[in-house]
Parts: sequence; structure tokens; C-alpha cells
Amino acid sequence: MRFMKDPEKDQLKRLVKACMLEISKLKMDLKKCSETNQECKKATQLQHKIEKKEERIKELENFLKEKDKTIADLKNDLGDKNDYINDLEEIKTYFEALTAKPKRDLTSFQSQVYLLLPPEKSNTHKMHAFIKKVGFNELSYDNMFHILRNLERKGYFKSYQINEETIWEKIQK
Repeated sequence: MRFMKDPEKDQLKRLVKACMLEISKLKMDLKKCSETNQECKKATQLQHKIEKKEERIKELENFLKEKDKTIADLKNDLGDKNDYINDLEEIKTYFEALTAKPKRDLTSFQSQVYLLLPPEKSNTHKMHAFIKKVGFNELSYDNMFHILRNLERKGYFKSYQINEETIWEKIQK
């Protein structure tokens, strides 16, 4: 085996150092690439999670819209039921007025008319229309006027003349 000359040996040492340096640089680049690769994987995973969360948000928004629609429908149903209850309460009031024991000194029919009529002041036409709406379809305007006069005579109504129109006021007894 032959010994190498010093210059060759030095040149070989330099070459080895250069290779070692290059290997070191490559190791650092590899490490950076590996870190970047890990970051890319994490970014991909995070992006996938974000997409899943966005899908879930859309599902929840649709669910919320359905619930809002259901609530609106239920509110409408509740309003309809309240209207129905109010109608039934009105019918109950009419029924109680129609089936109540007649007032002293009134006929049964006069007592029913008195109990059915609202307490607000009104003219004969409006009172006649109200009584017909309640169910006395056959009652004529003239008969209604006579009933009101009889009720006035017995102290259950007061009448006022305003511009040739008779206004009736119910007196609570």
C-alpha cells in the first residue's frame, strides 16, 4: 500500500469536508421538507375538519329553519284556536242569556233581548242587526222598536233623540 502524498491527502480531506458539508445541507433541507410536509398534512386535516364543521353548520341552519317554520305554524294554529275559543265564549254568553231565568216584570222574550243586547249606546238599526245576527232572524225592525220601547217603559233602557234618530242606552239592573 502506498502512502499518499500530502497534497493528495489534503485534497481528499477537502473533498470529504465538502461532501460532509453537502450532506449536512441536504439533511437540513430534508428536515425542512419533512416539517413542511407535516404542516401540509396538518393543514389538509384542518381544512377537512373545517369542511365538516361547515357542513354541520349548514345542517343546523336548515334544522333551525325547519324549527322556525314549525313554530310559525304552531303560532298560527294557536291563533286559530284562540279565535275559536273566543267564538265559543261569545256563543256561551249568548246561550247563558237565552237560557237565563226571565227578569222580574219582563216576558221571557223581552228578558232574552235585554240580556243579549250589548251595553254600548246604539241606534235601533244596529240593535236590530245585532239581534238578527245572534239568531232572531224573523224579528222585524218594527217589533224590535216596540220591544225597546217596552223595555224603556219598564226602566231597562233609556232613549235619546239625536238628529231624528233614536239612540238607546242599556240600564244595568
